[in-house]
Amino acid sequence: MTHRIKAAGLACLLSGLLILLACPALASAFAPYQYPPRVPEANSAHVRALLHGSRLTTSQGWIVLHLSGGPYRVGFQNGFLVAQSTHYSVLDCIGAVGSHYRRNSEQIAKIVWSKVPREYQLEMRGIADGLHAAGYHSDTLWDVVAANDWADQDCYSALLRGGSAKTLPKRTARLPKGLKKGGCSAFIASGTATSDGRPVMGHSSWSWYPDSFINNVIFYVHPAHGFDFSYQSSGGQIWSGEDWYENSAGLLLTETTLADTHYNRNGTPIFVRARTAAQYDSTVKQCVHTLLKNNNGAYSNEWLIGDSTGLIASLQLGGRAHDLHESRNGFYGSSNFDWGTATRKEEGSIADPYNPACVDYARYLRWGQLKTQYHGTIDAAVGRTMEADTYDSFLGKILPDARTICGEPEHTTPGLLHWDKWTLSPCGATDAKICTEDMALHGQKMWARWGHASGDAFHAGVFLKHYPTWAADNGGFAVFGLRTFASQTPRQWTLVTRP
Repeated sequence: MTHRIKAAGLACLLSGLLILLACPALASAFAPYQYPPRVPEANSAHVRALLHGSRLTTSQGWIVLHLSGGPYRVGFQNGFLVAQSTHYSVLDCIGAVGSHYRRNSEQIAKIVWSKVPREYQLEMRGIADGLHAAGYHSDTLWDVVAANDWADQDCYSALLRGGSAKTLPKRTARLPKGLKKGGCSAFIASGTATSDGRPVMGHSSWSWYPDSFINNVIFYVHPAHGFDFSYQSSGGQIWSGEDWYENSAGLLLTETTLADTHYNRNGTPIFVRARTAAQYDSTVKQCVHTLLKNNNGAYSNEWLIGDSTGLIASLQLGGRAHDLHESRNGFYGSSNFDWGTATRKEEGSIADPYNPACVDYARYLRWGQLKTQYHGTIDAAVGRTMEADTYDSFLGKILPDARTICGEPEHTTPGLLHWDKWTLSPCGATDAKICTEDMALHGQKMWARWGHASGDAFHAGVFLKHYPTWAADNGGFAVFGLRTFASQTPRQWTLVTRP
C-alpha cells in the first residue's frame, strides 16, 4: 500500500480548503469522522430487502462487515453500511468538487468501465445507490469507479497526456521515471519455516497518515458465485487497496509495491485482476495466471501468495516483465525492494540500490535476519512479533524510524540517503495483519492491529508543533486527517472474525 498516496488528488482537495471553509454547504461534506460508524435507518422495505444478510460490528478500531448476495446487493450493502468511509474514500481519490483532477478522474473512469466485468459493474452501481440511500447524494457512479481505480489513475493519466480518450495510444507508454506508490512490509512462510508446516502470512500497510483513517474496514463477502473471501480496504471499495486477501479455499494473497515502468492501455485494471483472484482462485498457479493475464502495468507489485497445498510464491510483476519464485519450504520477506532479475532489468537505472542505508533494502535485509531467527517456529504469534519489529538493520539497533519493518518515518532516521522519500514524513506503517492457513480455511480469520504494530503512538500535536510549516503546506483537511488517525490509534491486537 499501499501507499494510497494519491498526491495529485489530495493536493487538489487541499487547495480547495479555503473555499470549503467559506461555504458551509461544502464544509459539511467533511463532518467529523464517526467510530463506530453511524448506520442510517433502513426506511423502506426495498432498502431492508437489499440489506438482508449483511451485518456490521466493530473491534479495536476496525469496522467489520459481512456482505452477502448477488453483485448489486453486495455493493448496495457496502455503500449503505459504511457510507461515511465511502464518501471520504471518494474525496481522497478524486480531489475537491469541481476540480480539474475530478474531471480527469471521471474521464478515466469512463475509459476503465469497458474493461470491468459486468459482475463488478453491478457491484459498483450498488455501491453508488447504497451511498445515495444513506444520504450521500453528491457521489456519483463515476466517482465510485474512479475511487476503485485509484491505482490505475496514473496509468491512464500518462497515456492521456496531451490528448483525449479518442487519441489514447494504442499500445504502451514508457514512463520517464519509475513511479512507486508507497511502501509496505510483508512476509509469507511455509514448510520447514513454520511451526506446523503450513503457510503463514503477514502484512503492514504503509500509508499517508492523513488519509489512513478510512482504511480500517474489513470485508467478509459471501458472493453468489465464487469463494467466500475477506479483504481490508475503505468503504466503497470492491478490492483491497491495503493489499490483504484470504478466501475460503485457503488462498492467501498480499503484496508490496514496486516501481511502475510501462503502461498498456488495453490491459485489465489491477483492481479487477486482484478482486478476481480473491474471489475465484484457490491455488498459487491460478492466482499467478489471473494477475499476469492482460496486465496493464499499473501498480507494479511483489505479490506473496499461498494456498492449502502448502505452496507459497513471490511474484514480482512489473510492466512487461515478471519474476516468479515458488517454494514449499521457504520464507519470502517483501519490503518494496525489487530483487528479481527480470523486473530489476526492466526498471533499469531507477531500481533501488543494494545500499543498506536505503529504506527498502534495509528492511529486505532485516527480513533475512528474522527468517533465520524464527525458522521453524513461525506461527501467528511470531508473525505479530515480526510485523512489530523496530530494529534498524543499518544502525544495528532498535530504533523506530523509516528503516524498520514497522516503519515510523515521523521520527528522525540517522544516515538516511538524501534522495530517500521517507524523511520525517507522516507516512508509514498504519496497521498490521497476520493469518495462518488454518485461519483462512476456517472463516478467513485474522489477527489485526490498527495503528503501528509496535504499539507506538503517533502524536499529531507533537508532530505539528515540531514542524509548524507542515499544516500550511498541506492544508486544513490534511491536519484533520492527521489528527483523526492519531486519535484512532494505536489499538490492541484483536482476532477479527466474520460478524
